[in-house]
Amino acid sequence: MSTSTPQGSGLKPSLGVFDVVAITVSAVTPASSVFVIAPFAIQQAGSGAFLAFIIAAFLALMFAWCYAELGRAHSSAGGEYVYAKRVFGGMAGYATFLTVMVALLFIPPVLATGAATYLNGALGTQFDTQMVALIIVATSYLLGILNIKLNAWITGSCLLLEVAALLVIVVLGFGHATQPLSILVQPQFVDHGVMSVAPWVLVIGAVGTALFSYNGFGSAVLLAEDMHDRGRSVHRAVLWSLALVVVIELVPLTALLIGAPSLQDMLASPDPIGYLLSAHGNPTLSRLVSAGIFLSVFNAIVAIVIQVGRVVYSSGRDELWTPSLNRALTRIHPRWESPWLATLFLAVPSAALSFSSNLAELTSFSVLLLILIYLVVALCALFSRVLRKEREHPYRMPLWPLPAMLAVLGAGYLLVNLLLGASHRDLLIIVGIFAIAVIFYRTNGRLSPAFQKL
Repeated sequence: MSTSTPQGSGLKPSLGVFDVVAITVSAVTPASSVFVIAPFAIQQAGSGAFLAFIIAAFLALMFAWCYAELGRAHSSAGGEYVYAKRVFGGMAGYATFLTVMVALLFIPPVLATGAATYLNGALGTQFDTQMVALIIVATSYLLGILNIKLNAWITGSCLLLEVAALLVIVVLGFGHATQPLSILVQPQFVDHGVMSVAPWVLVIGAVGTALFSYNGFGSAVLLAEDMHDRGRSVHRAVLWSLALVVVIELVPLTALLIGAPSLQDMLASPDPIGYLLSAHGNPTLSRLVSAGIFLSVFNAIVAIVIQVGRVVYSSGRDELWTPSLNRALTRIHPRWESPWLATLFLAVPSAALSFSSNLAELTSFSVLLLILIYLVVALCALFSRVLRKEREHPYRMPLWPLPAMLAVLGAGYLLVNLLLGASHRDLLIIVGIFAIAVIFYRTNGRLSPAFQKL
């Protein structure tokens, strides 16, 4: 505990593995991944989206083992930046921290913008998308400062509604199976209005989007200090979270492709989910599903906001900022027992991003940041046992270092491809993140006893 942390201000250990899994899976929000993110993969690779999700699940397992081992060995609410600092030094810690912050800044408005469409679909209204997204993000931040145990029950309950909405797709798809199973392993896409065999380059290109849809399973490590056992079972929470997310997402995606009356029409549709609901459902069912999806995305953003609070709280405790800001960020609310100022830290800029008019650009940049973070985690898992021999690793991933090496190779390959296709604006933002990291480290990090002892 750093000297800037007020006495008695630590996080209260009140969560079990089930609670952490409920919050973590809610943050992933499998329903919004299927309804909002998966259509991007379908547009990229056609029915090859299925193989992209399979490959992404394999890669995600490699990353999950990395998170599980690091989370158990370096239990901290700071997560990735703590691992980077301890394994590779202060500069790496600061760069990772800022990258994580920017990713957490972008993800809520990405999800909220996609959710606005489903709110209008549920109510039959035409509310302004940007205004709805703004209200969703702002409200989520306000709810995020409540007691975490209460939020665990809220997110867990909403998760059940989310799964129910996805079960509708499963029942409709498999209940009206039209397409042969071969379309899953022999991918097809629409090329200038004609069905063609999807090349592997398209399938691989969609893996990053699929990973984004699974993203969040590793964030269980951010709640290690909130657990009854102070993180001794956090590795189980990570692996259970990934297992549930993959099943909850992959089964509906399969049903969606198999149940398409016309594969060409579905692949050409900007809303493949809506296409299936219109073909096999009815207007009332479509509205109920839309309502379920809206609630699930709202639920996800609340869960992500909780994670934001833990990372920012940890950064204040580790004295990454100025002394006065460090003291503010480590304040625990006397009634809600949450780091409320830390939780609200990104509220205003995140809400402002809701006015971005291009959801695809927000999504692609978020994917780029997440792959960069995955690469850092994989490198930490590969070198942690070697460079930090003094630290025990109570949980050890199977077949180490092979999973960590595969995670490094997978993340590295995806990152190179994403950087080659990135816009100049995105590249400038990334360069800016590293430049600010250098400045922050030289002005605060090297002078922070807590950060240096971390």
